[in-house]
Amino acid sequence: MLQIVFIAAAIAGWFGWQPSGARPGALANKHRAIIIGSVIAASLILAPVLMHFKAAAALPDSFLFFGSVAAQILMVYEKYETWVIWLIVDLGYVALYASQGLLFTTVLYGVFTVLAIAGWSKWLGTYRRTLRSH
Repeated sequence: MLQIVFIAAAIAGWFGWQPSGARPGALANKHRAIIIGSVIAASLILAPVLMHFKAAAALPDSFLFFGSVAAQILMVYEKYETWVIWLIVDLGYVALYASQGLLFTTVLYGVFTVLAIAGWSKWLGTYRRTLRSH
């Protein structure tokens, strides 16, 4: 399911972003609260379903799934908060996969964590420069 979201977001980003790349902006505090509340609520709804199917980590899986969806949607809309969410999600996956003894996947998500930090730094810098020029 998550890969379908990623593919749809990539297509939307392909057509929506400027040829020069992302022009990141910030979310209003109200929208930040809505996103956090939505991720938590959706996770609490999905977790029992995953438990019913004997998922190994139902609550972390549901939280990380919906966190990834939120981050991907925010990336399409070029909101720099996407990187904060990616950082949290990637660190969550590192902890989850490490606890399950999945070394290579843990390392992969460690790399994704570093990429999230780099993306956040770059987009935040772009956003601040845009604010100064207006």
